[in-house]
Formats: sequence, structure tokens, C-alpha cells
Amino acid sequence: MTTHPDVLSALQSAHDAEATASEKWHKQEHAFKQGEKHIPKLAKWFDRRHKEAADRQHDLRGHMMRLGADVETNLGDTSYSDEPGEALKSACKTLDGLTKAHHDIQEAAEEHGDRETAEKFHGYSKDLEKTYKKGEQKQQQLKDLGPALFIAKHS
Repeated sequence: MTTHPDVLSALQSAHDAEATASEKWHKQEHAFKQGEKHIPKLAKWFDRRHKEAADRQHDLRGHMMRLGADVETNLGDTSYSDEPGEALKSACKTLDGLTKAHHDIQEAAEEHGDRETAEKFHGYSKDLEKTYKKGEQKQQQLKDLGPALFIAKHS
């Protein structure tokens, strides 16, 4: 069975989004690990996000190659910040985009009868939504505690 171009396009878009997120969060991790603001626990949070995105990217790449697709890697915005509030807000925006990208895979796969793809990537959106909520909680904690106490708590 040939994979429908809409499914391949959704897979490629999600692959690119995951590659971008992984690179962005890896930089963000190092900004809090070695940058001006040394916030090790927040660096660790971004390190986990980086590894999760890299794992999802790897899954997408492998699936696309098994389908016979040529896989490109097109990075988007990988900027980062040394301000915790900006970094967390950006992380949630990125997570929201990843959730949409994985939802798009589901829609395209189901619409075109690609059960294998639909089943393989079924839970990804839900996992990303949970991580988004964790990012929102961190943002609220920063707001509640204020920057100085938040940084102290995460150092």
C-alpha cells in the first residue's frame, strides 16, 4: 500500500517541529546550565523536553523511512532566552505546536485509512498535552513566587 501524500506531509511537518523543539530546548538547557543565570533544576526540565523531542523525532524518522519516504530536516526558530518566564512561555508555545502537528498526523492517517500510522502515533498528542500542563504549572509557580524565589528554588 502506498502512503498518501497528506500523511507523509503531516509526518514530515511533525518531524521538523520535533527537530526544532529538540534543538531549541537543548540550547535552552545550556543557557540555564552555563549561562548568566545558573538554574540547574530548570535546565534539567529543558533537558528532559529536549530528549523527549529527540525520541519522538527518531520515531517519526524511522516510520517515514519504513514507508519509503525521503526524510529532510528543516529547522524552524531555535532561539532561547536567559529569562525563565520567557523560556517557559516559549516552551508552552512550542508544545502547543507539537500537539497540533501530532494531531494532524492522526487526522491525515485516519482520513486516508493508514491504520498503522494512526496507531503508532496515537498517544503522542496526549503526552504532549500533559507536558504542556507541567509547563503552565511552572509558569504559575514563577508568577506566584516571583523571579528571585523561583530561581532560588530551582538552583
